Amino acid sequence: MGQNLQFLLNKKDNLCIILQKGFKLLFTKSTAYTLHALVELSKFDKPVDVTHLAEITELPKPFLAKLLQTLSRKGFVKSFKGIHGGFILSKEPKEIKIIDIFRVMEDKNSLVFYCSSDPDDCMRNRASICSIRPFFAYLEEEFLKIVQNYTLEDVIRMKSGK
Repeated sequence: MGQNLQFLLNKKDNLCIILQKGFKLLFTKSTAYTLHALVELSKFDKPVDVTHLAEITELPKPFLAKLLQTLSRKGFVKSFKGIHGGFILSKEPKEIKIIDIFRVMEDKNSLVFYCSSDPDDCMRNRASICSIRPFFAYLEEEFLKIVQNYTLEDVIRMKSGK
């Protein structure tokens, strides 16, 4: 990958992505926990139940279960019921784009900044007179250009130092 990214959790469990030159971006716990869960699920070739995954990841089981249900509905994981039930990745890690995970888990028009690229989505209905909107729209576009090429496999590789 052309850009040097680091994926870290800060003290409040928000996902902190550090780009080159120390530029930091923050995402919600949902996104951080989701990436963590997907990395751990990638290590298994059969379904993993929520209790076991919560133990491995040290994440709250109810919150993790909710995230996994969302991931199942969106096609990132498959869920299986019964005694040998649980969750497994529905695709290979190299086929799961990080940008898609961000879009599902952040559930907002603008992933990084409050300013959306669509002026009609302005939270304060002031897009036409806002002096900083063009700058934040530019930063959002640049961020998307970088992250769109990363996959879950890249995150796994970064974790292992490869």
